Amino acid sequence: MAVLSFLSVLLVLCALVLWKRLITSRGRKLPRGLKKLPGPKGMVSPIITRATIRRLSQSPSQSWAQKSLIILYFTGYPIIGSVPDVPEKNGFIKFSDWAKEYGPIYQVNLAGHNHVWISSDEISRDLLAKKGAIYSDRPHIPALIDDNRTAAQYLPLSSKNDGWTRQRRFANVIMRESEKALFYRYPELEAKRMLVELMDEPSKYNHALESFISRVTCRLAWGHSEANEELKQRARELLIGVSPTGALGNKIPFLMSLPDWLVPAKAWERRRARTERRFFELMQQQVESDMREKKAPQSWMRMFLEARSKWGFQYELEGAYAVGMHGIAGALTIAAPMQTFCLAMCHYPQYMPMLHEEIDRVCGDRLPRSEDRPNLPFLRAVIRECLRWRPPVPTGIPHYLIQDDEYNGYHIPAGSVMHPLEWAIAREPELFPDPEAFNPLRWIDPSYPTYREPLTQYPTIINSTQFGYGRRTCQGQAVSDEDLLIGIGSIAWLFTLCQHPEDTATSQPPDTPTVEPEATNGQHGIRIHEKASISSEELNAGLNEMEPAPTMEDIILTKYVYPGQYPDDPKPQIEEHKPVQPTLERVTSLSEKPGETFKGSKFDPKTIDPTLDFTTLLIAKPMPFRFQLTVRDQKRAQKVRELFNEGVENGAYTPSREFWGENHGTDKPLGWGKV
Repeated sequence: MAVLSFLSVLLVLCALVLWKRLITSRGRKLPRGLKKLPGPKGMVSPIITRATIRRLSQSPSQSWAQKSLIILYFTGYPIIGSVPDVPEKNGFIKFSDWAKEYGPIYQVNLAGHNHVWISSDEISRDLLAKKGAIYSDRPHIPALIDDNRTAAQYLPLSSKNDGWTRQRRFANVIMRESEKALFYRYPELEAKRMLVELMDEPSKYNHALESFISRVTCRLAWGHSEANEELKQRARELLIGVSPTGALGNKIPFLMSLPDWLVPAKAWERRRARTERRFFELMQQQVESDMREKKAPQSWMRMFLEARSKWGFQYELEGAYAVGMHGIAGALTIAAPMQTFCLAMCHYPQYMPMLHEEIDRVCGDRLPRSEDRPNLPFLRAVIRECLRWRPPVPTGIPHYLIQDDEYNGYHIPAGSVMHPLEWAIAREPELFPDPEAFNPLRWIDPSYPTYREPLTQYPTIINSTQFGYGRRTCQGQAVSDEDLLIGIGSIAWLFTLCQHPEDTATSQPPDTPTVEPEATNGQHGIRIHEKASISSEELNAGLNEMEPAPTMEDIILTKYVYPGQYPDDPKPQIEEHKPVQPTLERVTSLSEKPGETFKGSKFDPKTIDPTLDFTTLLIAKPMPFRFQLTVRDQKRAQKVRELFNEGVENGAYTPSREFWGENHGTDKPLGWGKV
């Protein structure tokens, strides 16, 4: 009887919610002379029937609380729009496909909310930059305990308000000052540790790359690297909280209004927020202690504390959050292009010799450093192409429209969530010929529309579309640029990357088990095999048919003088070349019918393209795969070890710190949550 009463209350509540939604939708009228944006119609889910309720009530595998939540979802939120049409895996490809069908700006109903998708850089600038006064807010993220728009805790996710203004002003200063100091050489310092880790434990390449970024970011934020593992965990947990496909509260928002005991996802988020707050507080206290003892390294936190009253922060830990969120934002995104670099070099091996040629000529037997930037245009082209080919945030960071607007005769209603769809923007065919191919030459060859001069400055990732539009442009562009230049440059200086030999062989039956060789520390033939191989017979056939790639000298240096060229080298006359076009062709659809590409949950990236096995959260990172990592020169390897050992003796490289006790605080009030 009690259960039936509880269920009755839920059903009444759902009816009220549905009535309110219907009344609201009737009040929306299209302004005279304007058209509705095109887009998929979506679908309407049926109201749950008595038979369904009876079947749920008799299911032994679910508690009454879970059954009631399911009923509440289907009855209170019947209009789910196009949600079923979007696969959880690589949904950005589906949105890109819709752009080809409906045009460069269209709208989609996702669970009752209007989402506008923009696949054109020009339209993104017209709306999000030129009309920034009404397009610069952020949408509400239901899964977060504190309102991301007003809490002054999450600067990248905050609405345009006083907290956003003062924290953005603070961020401008700390980024500018640290850039002037070449980021205190922290990337160059941590690159040595990363290379040693890659030599010693190659199967943990993802860990080595992510640790490189998190250690640099920890040093920039607080002056020390010991919190790198904790920072990575804080970043992972927040990423789950903000991703549409992550936390349950983002998929079913009304859950966040129910008690913690009824919704484990809400209890998880509350614990995450408390742990994050305490972590930021501890890191600030550490820097305060270092400053009292006059041993504080340069850091963003030190800049804040040296002029604490200058920034006008309004609550006790606002400065701690302002610094900490920049740390988390860096740890979330910068490692992804480094992992993409490994992926690209395995499937487009013709560019590896070109990269080696440039780095060897400019750097010789020393590691790359910041001053080499003007003389490394091909390295910068590789980095820029990594961001274009596999954008870290393929759906773009969403904006929120605060009032009705119109564009080219179309009505855009207030409350729309605006998505600059980076996956599509980075594939505009007029700007990026053969957009599915990884081709860094498009940035340094004058025959391409993306070519810019001078090559001492271009190509660059600064101000690329991946960093956002208008007033919401990412302020960490310079540190991202520095990390990637030093990180990827150092890997190419020491290693050769290529596909695993067993993945390029076509004679082995597909079901034949493989026995992985043991990795040898610092020796040739290091093999990475953390996860199963991602291979394709068509792709391998394409690789086998490739002719030897022209050298960098043949393609670039013979055409014109460019930074880093040996001054005494003659400039021979050769025939005009055609840009190198990789021959690998991407299979684009599971279906033979147009418009059915990647439809629903049947999409399998391994079937479609071996380079499209990505994580499902907001930050798209290549899933671990195996490849061969070979030390190019044993003298260089030995030099790196010597430099690292010197740093260990001098106290430059300290082990990671655990903050929450045994097992990182599992089952304690504060600690790591399950991810």
